[in-house]
Amino acid sequence: MYKIDKKSFVISGFFIGIFWFWWIGLSFRYYDLTYLIFIVIVVIGLVYMGLFYLVDIFNNRLIRMVLFFSLTWIHPFGFDWFKPQLPLYQLKIKNQKPKINNLKIYIPKYNIAQDFKWDRKNLQSIIKQNFANINYAINNHYDLVVLPETAFPLVLNYNDALLNKLKKLSKKIAIITGGLNYQKDGAYNSAFIFIDTKLTIANKIVLVPFGEKIYLPQFLVDLINKIFFNGANDYKQASKPTYFVIKGIKFTTAICYEATSDKFYQQINSKNIIALSNMAWFYPSIASTLQQILLEYMSFKYQVKIIHSINLF
Repeated sequence: MYKIDKKSFVISGFFIGIFWFWWIGLSFRYYDLTYLIFIVIVVIGLVYMGLFYLVDIFNNRLIRMVLFFSLTWIHPFGFDWFKPQLPLYQLKIKNQKPKINNLKIYIPKYNIAQDFKWDRKNLQSIIKQNFANINYAINNHYDLVVLPETAFPLVLNYNDALLNKLKKLSKKIAIITGGLNYQKDGAYNSAFIFIDTKLTIANKIVLVPFGEKIYLPQFLVDLINKIFFNGANDYKQASKPTYFVIKGIKFTTAICYEATSDKFYQQINSKNIIALSNMAWFYPSIASTLQQILLEYMSFKYQVKIIHSINLF
């Protein structure tokens, strides 16, 4: 950055944006908007090209360096995964699975493709797999089993049979799983927490830009939803985090994007995070690897322990 000429620096912003975030467009495959993938990739490149241009206005090398690293606080369309400091922190962070006291936690592996997951004809086999993992954890004397985001791909709070079965099993083991939660005001992406027959529902407090909420003026939100998403409404978000206790240990949950967002950590009062993710939206890509690096960075930055259950790493 010190020696590169201005033109090359600005052009590099275009390609850094693309190589860092090209995978975002892959999610449009599941909205029948495949034609937008290339457009999204180019727009991302142009946005970061513009940001690099602004950094390059000053000739002073020190100012340019400060401005470059300040890009970590600039979030185009609300998305904050561009953190230039990550390579520096990677030298300090060791990829270790955190342990929370003596709590024995089972995190099963999930490799379910997105189109398979939301096909109704596969629902029963997915539910069967979920309960097989829970029973495995019970039989092997775990204290907690954590299933990924929307591990139950349905409106879980409407399904009394499943809820009652999970409550019954929670006499033997604490269970955390992802599922959709519909309330009078709209839909929530939630974590369902079963402890000793009691259910706690933790709704997301930080939503994914464009994936769950469009961070634009309302008239543009309505227009985009009408044109591209058949008039669907954004997901709803909770006003505050939800806490729960397992064997005397205080936890809160983070669902996918939340666990990598500074906004989330600035709102919580817990040092133990259960993160649930579904990265099948972006498979195959570098998205899950980038997410893991960000989780390690957040764990280091905020001095928290993050237990992560993910579909399709």
